[in-house]
Amino acid sequence: MKTTVIGAFPKISDDQGGQELRRALHRFDRGEIDASALDQVFDTVTRSAIAELEGAGIDVINDAQIRWDDLFAQFARSWEGVSRGPLERFYDNNTYFRQPVIERAISTGGRTLVRDFEFARTAAKTQLKAAVCGPLSFATLTAEDRAYKSLEERTFAVADALAAEIRGLGAAGATLVDVEDPAVAARPDLIALARAAYERLAKAGVPLAIQPYFFPADKVIEALATFPVAQVGIDLCSRDTKALSALGVLRTRTVVLGVVDARNTRLETEAEVATIIEAAAKVVGADRVWAAPTAGLEYLPHDVASRKLAVLVKGARAAMGVPA
Repeated sequence: MKTTVIGAFPKISDDQGGQELRRALHRFDRGEIDASALDQVFDTVTRSAIAELEGAGIDVINDAQIRWDDLFAQFARSWEGVSRGPLERFYDNNTYFRQPVIERAISTGGRTLVRDFEFARTAAKTQLKAAVCGPLSFATLTAEDRAYKSLEERTFAVADALAAEIRGLGAAGATLVDVEDPAVAARPDLIALARAAYERLAKAGVPLAIQPYFFPADKVIEALATFPVAQVGIDLCSRDTKALSALGVLRTRTVVLGVVDARNTRLETEAEVATIIEAAAKVVGADRVWAAPTAGLEYLPHDVASRKLAVLVKGARAAMGVPA
């Protein structure tokens, strides 16, 4: 069993040096530093976040997504034919994102995240995974589409662009890519479309982990067992769910259990985390269970996020019978 993280880690904190990125962004907006200097600060904060994730004992980390303004920003900035549009609330979170606007057919060279992943590899000492946004979330949260005639066409176009990004990450050394796609659980009526989109992602040839966080997976869990992915994330904390009792359908996948709530400052106990992990391990086997926060910890203050990581690791070790 392993521990991992999903999504972004807090970029700002009250610790010494924790305001460095905020100050740099303000200075960049005022024209006091150039893009190269800002990039250096992003690299510094990314290196620090990676060190914190590793220091907490997380087995499989990401690059903390320090450069991601929101789930879609990296792609909307980079892809030809797409721009960042109006601000909208991100599901029921107290955060906002800029909705993508599709102006013409999407195209990409597939290197949007390669530089950042390659930098993270130089900083990471433990196993590093990559991440992309989910095709269904991108397609359903698009503000305006001037290129495609239907949601299906748009979803497949986004999936093809993401497949190119995944191929690029694979060539850069990524052996696992999270696909962060809350719409898969939020829109169970579109599960067949989502599965067809993931068939396109799978053609990139890199193992995928679908992460449909924020919503209970109860209505889609059986379908998720048929997706062409290596791992399936299940959010067990954000809302009431009976997914834990239905994990048997995922026996052929690794299950990434969201066992600490990334959107609630209440700190879980080591025993609570261990109990959930133990219950899941009895169903799918301990070797097929990874433990994680439910989503990115960016929704929490930095100190709370750090304590959540500590509880996650201690709970996982307790479930495995390893002394803390």
